[in-house]
Amino acid sequence: MVEWHPRRLVHPVEWVLTVPGHPEPVAVIRRLKLGGRVAFRAVTWAPRSGGRELIGYYPDGDAAATAVWRRYVEQNRTQHEQASRTHGGAERQARRE
Repeated sequence: MVEWHPRRLVHPVEWVLTVPGHPEPVAVIRRLKLGGRVAFRAVTWAPRSGGRELIGYYPDGDAAATAVWRRYVEQNRTQHEQASRTHGGAERQARRE
């Protein structure tokens, strides 16, 4: 006999993407219906929705998570490069030459 539970009727609506070692979530992905079709909206994380920035709308959760991850990696790469230039990057380069 198969056991049935009301939880089988529950469908996830919102996910928070977190990165290990990162103090706060990176983004929020929400499943919604647009024009009768299921879509996934990804936004940057902030404590309140007013502080969140739209990343985009996607046809499935995997595409939304991939877009969030790419944005996170790109932003951190850029921040790391900027920090290297402004905090000792020039000194390290001079030592190499």
